[in-house]
Amino acid sequence: MWHQQKISEFSVELRPLQRQQLELLRQWRNDPVIAAPMLQQQLISAEMQQQWFARVQQDKRQAQFVIYYKDEAIGACNLKSADGLELGQSETIESGFYLAHPRFRGTLLAFFPALALNQYCFKSLNCKTLLAQVKLSNSAALRFNEKLGYQRQPDNVTVQTGDELAGFEQVELAVFTLNNENHLQAAAAFAPFIRN
Repeated sequence: MWHQQKISEFSVELRPLQRQQLELLRQWRNDPVIAAPMLQQQLISAEMQQQWFARVQQDKRQAQFVIYYKDEAIGACNLKSADGLELGQSETIESGFYLAHPRFRGTLLAFFPALALNQYCFKSLNCKTLLAQVKLSNSAALRFNEKLGYQRQPDNVTVQTGDELAGFEQVELAVFTLNNENHLQAAAAFAPFIRN
């Protein structure tokens, strides 16, 4: 990846995605439980994963990370510029992540990678606003974002997913935004539970 900075905060470490991790990432992403809340439902082949990596590894408008807890890879997260600028110049950045290991889903630990990623955006990238778009059917992610301090915006967006072979589907997404002040309040609420 073009970025090589590790993010170590909130008891987790976010490490830049490396080529040798692609197969692990592909296996995680093809897991039906992980794929269900994603916009793209298509099964990802090894070739598709390699093509994707070739596109994103030098794209300074996004950053891909693998989440580590106690030196074990447990999930993935990413950042994407919402305005087409390089991440370091973008005022609005969209974040996303998933935990691959079931034992960590629904636990307090699930919040820590998101808190670390959000803090990195505000402190290191000088981002003004973080953006999250969540399927309306994903009630757990809707609550998750609210606990992280995100504010739900009044208007949803509708996107088209799928392809000609599998067919197209209209999906409605809730839009959330987060500013640094709300992030700091959320991080303070989690502080008693964090051990570094």
